[in-house]
Amino acid sequence: MTSITAGGAFYRIQNALEANSREVSNSMQRLATGEQNISAGENVSTRAIALGIKGELASLKVGMQNGAEAMNAIEMVTNDIKILNDIVIRLEELNALGENGLNSATDTAAIKAEATALLKEFDAVQTRSKWKGNDIFGGTVANNLIGLGKNSGQVNGTGGLVLAAVTPTADATTVTDTGISVGTADSTVTGTNGGLESLKKAVDAQQIAAGAMYNQIANTMEHLTNLSANYSLDMGSKLDVDFAGETTNLAKGQILAQAGTAMLAQANAQGQSLLALIQS
Repeated sequence: MTSITAGGAFYRIQNALEANSREVSNSMQRLATGEQNISAGENVSTRAIALGIKGELASLKVGMQNGAEAMNAIEMVTNDIKILNDIVIRLEELNALGENGLNSATDTAAIKAEATALLKEFDAVQTRSKWKGNDIFGGTVANNLIGLGKNSGQVNGTGGLVLAAVTPTADATTVTDTGISVGTADSTVTGTNGGLESLKKAVDAQQIAAGAMYNQIANTMEHLTNLSANYSLDMGSKLDVDFAGETTNLAKGQILAQAGTAMLAQANAQGQSLLALIQS
């Protein structure tokens, strides 16, 4: 049977054109925004997973900044420890000088004065070794925690950028903890290596602790860099548009739109031919 609707072809072609038009519009929006999901109800679970990764990625990036700051702080502390080592070496030299039985009273007084001054400087170096106002040597762990981002924890678990302080002591007549003992009876200086060795070991322990912490942060930073890169790739696969695939879809949609328009014109022409029959 021949009817004015041409067997419904006109409406079916019209519906196909509208559906194709929506697909072409969606492809254009995806390509324009660079986003894979352009409507609130599109791939909601995938988007939720991707946004969770995005939050963790943002936290990791800040953690890497914190790690870089901690490494800078350790570089500063390492320079201070070098000064402490230099002081210990000089105290060892003074110890050797003090063992010389030919020293005069003036010599002895000079050796004692320098040793006492060095010990004060030893304490002063540790006291002024701060990062943003926080003590490093003998500081409070809670003030020096190094957060490395969500799920990455902190350096040394609950530890922070804190090193054990070394505190030599000195009084008016005796310099202790350095191996230099100034006698009061004959004003001679005698020396033993025990105190100096203990002081040197304590400074070495500071150096080892600082180096271990630096390496721990550096290794963690390397891991975080790799983790961040892979998180970015994973998040991109869930949120970013596939430009190659979407461009193909757009071209396909545009071709179908042209073909559909041509077919709609033919369907419309069938109706016009029926009208011509009636008019004849």
